[in-house]
Amino acid sequence: MHDTSARDTTPFAGRGAPGAQIGADQAADFALREAGGGRLAGVRVAREFGRVSYLVQFARGTWLCTATVDARTGEITSILDDGARLPTAVDDGRPAPGVGGRAILRADLRTVWDLRGSRDDPAVSYVATDSGVAVVVLRPGIARALSLEAHHTTGFGATRQVSPLPGGVAGATADGRVFRLDRDGRLRWQTRMPAPPFTIGADQAGSRLLIATNAGAVEVDAECGETLSVGGGPVRAADYLPDGSRLLARHRGDLMVVCPDAEPIWAWEQGEYPERLWLQDGRAYLSGVGGLKEVVIGEGVVARWSEPATETVESAAVADGRVFTCAPGSHVSRHGYATAGYDGPVAGVPDHPEVLTVVRPDGDDPWLLVGHRDGLISAHVVN
Repeated sequence: MHDTSARDTTPFAGRGAPGAQIGADQAADFALREAGGGRLAGVRVAREFGRVSYLVQFARGTWLCTATVDARTGEITSILDDGARLPTAVDDGRPAPGVGGRAILRADLRTVWDLRGSRDDPAVSYVATDSGVAVVVLRPGIARALSLEAHHTTGFGATRQVSPLPGGVAGATADGRVFRLDRDGRLRWQTRMPAPPFTIGADQAGSRLLIATNAGAVEVDAECGETLSVGGGPVRAADYLPDGSRLLARHRGDLMVVCPDAEPIWAWEQGEYPERLWLQDGRAYLSGVGGLKEVVIGEGVVARWSEPATETVESAAVADGRVFTCAPGSHVSRHGYATAGYDGPVAGVPDHPEVLTVVRPDGDDPWLLVGHRDGLISAHVVN
């Protein structure tokens, strides 16, 4: 960073500089939002003529940039190119990684609302459909690589979200039910929620489910379907942290970590509507208005991926140094993970993608699995 005046280093942990009305975490998020995405490199404090500002340095594609954020108002007063170009795979003549071979499954599923890889078999995935849960199998080594193994009709109408469990899957329906099926599609239990569910997730052991609803985050015993607790106020998305704490995203996108005894232990404020929330490799990922955000619990947003001229990312997936995002019913785009660079739409993906996930059917190479609004499912190997 270029010298400005007297300057202090401040850690990126939400603490603000003396005299500031916003924290360093908020300043970083404001800068990444204004820039249309990027990965945080560092935050420092600058004091000049009695004015306190945050200098937020971040990578955006192949360049390092610095944003100046007024510590009192949060206004972005400048975003400057630092003049440092970052090396990329394209610079040394090698193509940037993307997607390669693909498989297509055309089945009478009408609409795909959600899809997730099984906990028991990396080749198996569960699909939320208009009438229940479908089971699809991806085996790249055979001629028909992607196939429909079963379609379990529940009688509960549309399944909007699924959460794989040991020996089966749990689902949440549009009319406010949560249910569990075993691997063969037999109903284990079903229970009514106090309000229609938005998202459903399971803890690492698969013993508890966490359902986000307008009535709060509902915790359910995954073995018998008993409701264990309801709390947290209206919640749009929720998931478990590895230690059993609950990460809740409210309708404005504000995040809160609640420990098992319901005591809030961390909160982070923002103002963008969330769609989906999941944990991966110790980080939280939140898609919705403003793109896909990577969040370090206890600090805040450290990276954003967004698409030009698209305000919302409906669904996203992260795999092997690449980030894939899905604009609602439009296209799938590819980004760099380390620098948040935008690589553009992915060629070869069929129209109207709705939901993305990553599976590793042979235990190693990742495949991008895409569910489409018209019931089509496509799989694309990530190079």
